[in-house]
Amino acid sequence: MSAGKPQGKGSVKYQNGNTYEGEFVKGKRQGYGIYTFADGEKYEGQWFQNQQHGRGTYYFANNNKYVGLWFRDYQQGHGIMYYYNGDKYEGSWYQDKRQGKGTYVFSTGAYYKGQWQNDEKNGKGVFYWGDGSSYDGQWMNNVREGKGVYKYADGDVYSGDWKGDIQDGKGIYKFQNGDLYEGQYVQGERTGEGIFRLANGDKYTGTFKSGERDGLGTMTWKNGDRYTGYWKNDQQNGKGKLTKKNGDVFEGNFKKGKVDGEVIIHYADGSKYKGMYKNGKRNGPAIEETKDGKRFEGSYVDDRRDGKFVEKDRNGKVITQGRYEHGRRYVN
Repeated sequence: MSAGKPQGKGSVKYQNGNTYEGEFVKGKRQGYGIYTFADGEKYEGQWFQNQQHGRGTYYFANNNKYVGLWFRDYQQGHGIMYYYNGDKYEGSWYQDKRQGKGTYVFSTGAYYKGQWQNDEKNGKGVFYWGDGSSYDGQWMNNVREGKGVYKYADGDVYSGDWKGDIQDGKGIYKFQNGDLYEGQYVQGERTGEGIFRLANGDKYTGTFKSGERDGLGTMTWKNGDRYTGYWKNDQQNGKGKLTKKNGDVFEGNFKKGKVDGEVIIHYADGSKYKGMYKNGKRNGPAIEETKDGKRFEGSYVDDRRDGKFVEKDRNGKVITQGRYEHGRRYVN
């Protein structure tokens, strides 16, 4: 005792049931001591003027355990928290919260290594999942936000913008099979302008919606064919122009990936077809012209001429009339 106050080593039992055993300076807990709370929690470590200050270990009622630095009763500085469920955090603390650089290891084997603020992942960090997938990039309030790279367990890789823990903005997605997408994302799906390059050499440039080609776009196939026009549900749908490798050009309406409706075809040999298509075949009225101006006016059924027809020369004079039945020609 000194001047009626505890001094040196001693022990105290407080009215609230808490106890302290350790060092005192002028009646205050200072130096090394053990403070046991009535609810079972306990602090072992350094004290300064009645506050947990310095290095110490705290045992929580829920079986968590903190080992590290303290500042005026707060976990502050470098420390390790062992959680009751097997998780572990090692790194910087500020006023009882994870803040600064630190590593959080989950009992499952997953872990996060990076920056923290206000007890949450904030800033730059890397998260490794137990299945082999990982994310390296920016975080905000425990979710992926900003620029980042996500590597999938199957080998796919996404690099780009994130918002609310989902791909959102500009990004590049590399598939493990060699395919590659570069463009806009909305809520985790390819939506907006983008370019999709397939490993086999095919390429699409245009708009996407919910991961599918939708809107105006150009598809170039490795065999040399090229389509420019409208798409819906990942298929040619609406007005478009299809140029075949052999030089044939189809201009008109498409439906579910096939020519459908009114179309004009300019063949590579100089001839031309104008008429109706259905299910990818000539069906309905049609006009055909050869490269030297001769003209056929008639109709088709499932790609075969069928019904009445007229043939004219380049000056419009009728030279032949008759009919077709299932592709067989009959002249009047």
